Amino acid sequence: GDPPTVENARNLLQALFFNPRRFDLGRVGRFKLDKRLGFSEAEARARAEDKDLRVLAHEDFINILRRLIQLNNGQGEADDIDHLGNRRVRAVGELLQNQFRTGLLRMERIIKERMTICDATTVTAASLINARPVVAAIKEFFGSSQLSQF
Repeated sequence: GDPPTVENARNLLQALFFNPRRFDLGRVGRFKLDKRLGFSEAEARARAEDKDLRVLAHEDFINILRRLIQLNNGQGEADDIDHLGNRRVRAVGELLQNQFRTGLLRMERIIKERMTICDATTVTAASLINARPVVAAIKEFFGSSQLSQF
Protein backbone atom coordinates (compact mmCIF):
# COMPACT_ATOMS: atom_id res chain seq x y z
CA GLY A 1 0.00 0.00 0.00
CA ASP A 2 0.75 3.56 0.73
CA PRO A 3 3.83 4.75 2.61
CA PRO A 4 3.19 5.42 6.32
CA THR A 5 2.60 9.15 6.63
CA VAL A 6 0.44 11.21 8.95
CA GLU A 7 -1.86 12.10 6.05
CA ASN A 8 -2.31 8.44 5.06
CA ALA A 9 -3.04 7.51 8.68
CA ARG A 10 -5.61 10.31 8.90
CA ASN A 11 -7.26 9.17 5.66
CA LEU A 12 -7.37 5.56 6.87
CA LEU A 13 -9.01 6.49 10.18
CA GLN A 14 -11.42 8.78 8.36
CA ALA A 15 -12.43 5.98 6.00
CA LEU A 16 -12.68 3.33 8.72
CA PHE A 17 -14.64 5.12 11.43
CA PHE A 18 -16.10 8.38 10.13
CA ASN A 19 -17.42 7.37 6.72
CA PRO A 20 -21.06 6.18 6.87
CA ARG A 21 -20.53 4.13 3.70
CA ARG A 22 -18.01 1.93 5.51
CA PHE A 23 -18.94 2.13 9.19
CA ASP A 24 -22.27 2.05 10.95
CA LEU A 25 -22.76 1.50 14.67
CA GLY A 26 -26.47 0.89 14.19
CA ARG A 27 -29.11 1.89 16.71
CA VAL A 28 -28.15 -0.76 19.26
CA GLY A 29 -24.42 -0.08 18.94
CA ARG A 30 -24.88 3.67 19.41
CA PHE A 31 -27.19 3.08 22.40
CA LYS A 32 -24.79 0.64 24.11
CA LEU A 33 -21.76 2.86 23.49
CA ASP A 34 -23.51 5.94 24.85
CA LYS A 35 -24.76 4.07 27.92
CA ARG A 36 -21.22 2.80 28.58
CA LEU A 37 -19.83 6.30 28.20
CA GLY A 38 -22.19 7.65 30.86
CA PHE A 39 -25.12 9.10 28.95
CA SER A 40 -28.51 8.81 30.62
CA GLU A 41 -30.98 6.26 29.26
CA ALA A 42 -33.11 8.99 27.66
CA GLU A 43 -30.09 10.69 26.05
CA ALA A 44 -28.75 7.37 24.78
CA ARG A 45 -32.13 6.45 23.26
CA ALA A 46 -32.45 9.84 21.55
CA ARG A 47 -28.90 9.65 20.18
CA ALA A 48 -29.48 6.08 18.93
CA GLU A 49 -32.37 7.26 16.76
CA ASP A 50 -30.27 9.99 15.09
CA LYS A 51 -28.86 8.51 11.87
CA ASP A 52 -26.11 11.14 11.76
CA LEU A 53 -24.66 9.75 14.99
CA ARG A 54 -24.31 6.19 13.72
CA VAL A 55 -20.66 6.79 12.84
CA LEU A 56 -18.07 7.57 15.47
CA ALA A 57 -17.33 11.21 16.23
CA HIS A 58 -14.10 12.71 17.55
CA GLU A 59 -15.83 13.19 20.92
CA ASP A 60 -16.53 9.45 21.02
CA PHE A 61 -12.83 8.68 20.76
CA ILE A 62 -12.04 11.19 23.50
CA ASN A 63 -14.72 9.71 25.76
CA ILE A 64 -13.55 6.16 25.03
CA LEU A 65 -9.96 7.05 25.88
CA ARG A 66 -11.14 8.82 29.02
CA ARG A 67 -13.09 5.69 30.02
CA LEU A 68 -10.10 3.42 29.33
CA ILE A 69 -7.89 5.60 31.53
CA GLN A 70 -10.48 5.39 34.31
CA LEU A 71 -10.60 1.60 34.02
CA ASN A 72 -6.80 1.45 34.07
CA ASN A 73 -6.81 3.51 37.28
CA GLY A 74 -9.24 1.07 38.91
CA GLN A 75 -12.34 3.25 38.57
CA GLY A 76 -15.44 1.38 37.44
CA GLU A 77 -15.85 -2.14 36.16
CA ALA A 78 -14.87 -3.59 32.82
CA ASP A 79 -17.49 -5.32 30.69
CA ASP A 80 -17.83 -9.09 31.02
CA ILE A 81 -16.75 -10.35 27.61
CA ASP A 82 -18.61 -13.64 28.15
CA HIS A 83 -21.96 -12.00 28.91
CA LEU A 84 -24.43 -12.71 26.13
CA GLY A 85 -25.77 -9.16 26.37
CA ASN A 86 -22.46 -8.02 24.91
CA ARG A 87 -22.81 -10.32 21.92
CA ARG A 88 -24.81 -10.02 18.75
CA VAL A 89 -25.98 -12.63 16.28
CA ARG A 90 -25.46 -11.56 12.72
CA ALA A 91 -28.10 -12.77 10.30
CA VAL A 92 -27.20 -14.44 7.01
CA GLY A 93 -28.44 -11.41 5.10
CA GLU A 94 -26.12 -9.11 7.03
CA LEU A 95 -23.13 -11.37 6.40
CA LEU A 96 -23.95 -11.55 2.70
CA GLN A 97 -24.52 -7.79 2.59
CA ASN A 98 -21.04 -7.21 4.02
CA GLN A 99 -19.50 -9.46 1.36
CA PHE A 100 -21.50 -7.72 -1.35
CA ARG A 101 -20.32 -4.32 -0.04
CA THR A 102 -16.72 -5.56 -0.16
CA GLY A 103 -17.18 -6.64 -3.77
CA LEU A 104 -18.74 -3.31 -4.72
CA LEU A 105 -15.89 -1.37 -3.08
CA ARG A 106 -13.36 -3.44 -5.03
CA MET A 107 -15.31 -2.86 -8.24
CA GLU A 108 -15.47 0.89 -7.49
CA ARG A 109 -11.70 1.02 -7.01
CA ILE A 110 -11.08 -0.82 -10.28
CA ILE A 111 -13.47 1.48 -12.17
CA LYS A 112 -11.71 4.56 -10.79
CA GLU A 113 -8.33 3.13 -11.83
CA ARG A 114 -9.62 2.42 -15.34
CA MET A 115 -11.11 5.91 -15.61
CA THR A 116 -7.69 7.45 -15.00
CA ILE A 117 -6.06 5.20 -17.60
CA CYS A 118 -8.65 5.22 -20.41
CA ASP A 119 -9.26 8.02 -22.89
CA ALA A 120 -12.38 9.95 -21.85
CA THR A 121 -13.60 10.36 -25.43
CA THR A 122 -13.60 6.66 -26.32
CA VAL A 123 -14.44 5.03 -23.00
CA THR A 124 -17.73 3.18 -22.57
CA ALA A 125 -19.48 1.91 -19.48
CA ALA A 126 -18.97 -1.66 -20.63
CA SER A 127 -15.21 -1.15 -20.84
CA LEU A 128 -15.08 0.31 -17.32
CA ILE A 129 -17.41 -1.98 -15.40
CA ASN A 130 -16.44 -5.53 -14.58
CA ALA A 131 -18.68 -7.48 -12.20
CA ARG A 132 -16.02 -10.09 -11.38
CA PRO A 133 -15.05 -8.57 -7.99
CA VAL A 134 -18.68 -8.70 -6.83
CA VAL A 135 -19.17 -12.24 -8.12
CA ALA A 136 -15.89 -13.35 -6.52
CA ALA A 137 -16.86 -11.86 -3.15
CA ILE A 138 -20.23 -13.64 -3.18
CA LYS A 139 -18.66 -16.93 -4.30
CA GLU A 140 -16.09 -16.57 -1.52
CA PHE A 141 -18.91 -16.14 1.00
CA PHE A 142 -20.79 -19.23 -0.14
CA GLY A 143 -17.60 -21.24 -0.55
CA SER A 144 -15.96 -20.43 2.76
CA SER A 145 -18.73 -19.39 5.16
CA GLN A 146 -19.51 -21.68 8.09
CA LEU A 147 -23.13 -21.43 7.00
CA SER A 148 -22.31 -23.16 3.70
CA GLN A 149 -20.56 -26.20 5.18
CA PHE A 150 -22.29 -29.54 4.88
